[in-house]
Amino acid sequence: MDYPDLLNNLTAVKSGQIIAIDGPAGSGKTTLAGQLQRDLNNVLVIHMDDLYMGWQDAFSARLTASTINNILRPINTSIDFKYNLYDWRKNLFTKSEVIKSNQIFIIEGVSSGQSQFRPYISKLIWLDVSDEIGLTRVLARDGIEIKEQMLSFQLAQREHFASELTENAADYRYEGVPKTLLS
Repeated sequence: MDYPDLLNNLTAVKSGQIIAIDGPAGSGKTTLAGQLQRDLNNVLVIHMDDLYMGWQDAFSARLTASTINNILRPINTSIDFKYNLYDWRKNLFTKSEVIKSNQIFIIEGVSSGQSQFRPYISKLIWLDVSDEIGLTRVLARDGIEIKEQMLSFQLAQREHFASELTENAADYRYEGVPKTLLS
């Protein structure tokens, strides 16, 4: 399915519903989320990178519980909510966002399609990429100085995806960003 078909299918998603975009680091999740935000109406993107409390937190029980209690459950019950954003340079949560629940939400990032989130998700998109290409893209985007952390993160994400079987649960699967989006 190319991007226009995906976009057409996602027009059925209504205000107060969630689209999750999951897959390995560097697969193009943020790129796809940004394009969907431009092409669909009334969409807010929430980045998992803003919710992780550092490198070790991406797959933690704390993150799962916090995301469910502070974001997913309020969206599904049409309650406005506030969530804190993590500052990677300062290594702490530094600001918060107050969010109206009357819009479509895209939650993108590694672990956004995990099994405990799925009851709250209307559509799950999986973007795949090889470790090598993913690492190259992330280092080009975020800098070579995070290479060691990224190598450890790639190992942790492989273990996470193997236990969560996120790709198998996805409504849509792509090898990277849908090609027609990039043309």
